[in-house]
Amino acid sequence: MREILRIPMSCLRGGTCRARSPVAIVLVLALAPLACGRASNDAAMTESAVASSPGATGGSATVADEGCRKEGDWSPCAVEDRLMRAGVVVERQPEPVTHPFLSVPGVLYHVGSADHQLQVFLYPSAAARARDTDALDSATVSPKGTRVPWPEPPTLVTSNNLAAVILSLNDRTVERLAFALGAGLPQPVGR
Repeated sequence: MREILRIPMSCLRGGTCRARSPVAIVLVLALAPLACGRASNDAAMTESAVASSPGATGGSATVADEGCRKEGDWSPCAVEDRLMRAGVVVERQPEPVTHPFLSVPGVLYHVGSADHQLQVFLYPSAAARARDTDALDSATVSPKGTRVPWPEPPTLVTSNNLAAVILSLNDRTVERLAFALGAGLPQPVGR
């Protein structure tokens, strides 16, 4: 039978605590900053650690960049920040992705593996994005009357100046990416 771990509230509030197992000690240490109201500092430290870890975003713009604009229109670092906050592990590929029916080059991300891809296209404005995406068949993500031979079934997500094409057979991956990018424009931390 599984034992239920009970942690006294005094442990989480910085009081005296006598943990009885190594698991309890680890949980107390992990949860204490949240209970003490230091969650925002820990989140900033986590962002810095993730941003500085090699391969987290392929060495490109990271969430810790000083010049990263995380509100208003989508920017590359805002996309990566949103994906990281959604718990999605992506690897930015060095080569841009282009399609003749989209007027801007995109960024290709592998999501977990090369089998799951995310292509992100950032436009100078929502109107510029709409000119390209309104001409597409949303079911096939192809110009109307044609069919692009995508390697996996495509899903188109648009949000203001962002157009994203998700290529995956995994419904959970598609749903997670679509929710992360379609949930609204980037907002500054703390709102």
